[in-house]
Amino acid sequence: MLTSDPGRDPTAPSSFTLSDSLTARERIGLLSERQRSYLRLVLQNRSSKEIAATTGSSHRAVDKQLLKANNLLGVPTRFDAARLLADHDAGVEPLPPAITLPSDEPTFPLPPAWPTAGAAANMMTWKQVASWTTIIAIAVPLGLTAAGMAIVTLLLLLGYRPL
Repeated sequence: MLTSDPGRDPTAPSSFTLSDSLTARERIGLLSERQRSYLRLVLQNRSSKEIAATTGSSHRAVDKQLLKANNLLGVPTRFDAARLLADHDAGVEPLPPAITLPSDEPTFPLPPAWPTAGAAANMMTWKQVASWTTIIAIAVPLGLTAAGMAIVTLLLLLGYRPL
């Protein structure tokens, strides 16, 4: 088979297809009547050989036409293409994109616990307040203990006997 690229497999899907800029209805409109009839038979779970026997063509011709239909519709399998055609024939419209709900404000990284120019008021969530409470409850006793040990060490180095 002749191709514009000598090293390219003609049956491999190209990086740019017509389906990139077309809607599902427009892509299905590009299918030939033969491809549509083959896809309707695929929907009945028929193999390429059974389709070929029904239509009077070879199974390789059926496979080739189904591969072209897959590429036109932008789907990986013949069953997906058949499902798209069946939905189109039944008048089923694809759903619009779902509207996503706003997500919760992330807990981490924690905002500063003191007022800043960007947030003069306390706008922390309860999880952030609980995190700051835990940090302070652990850090303050550790800091006081370390400071006390440093003072005792300095007093011992200077020759004073504490307590």
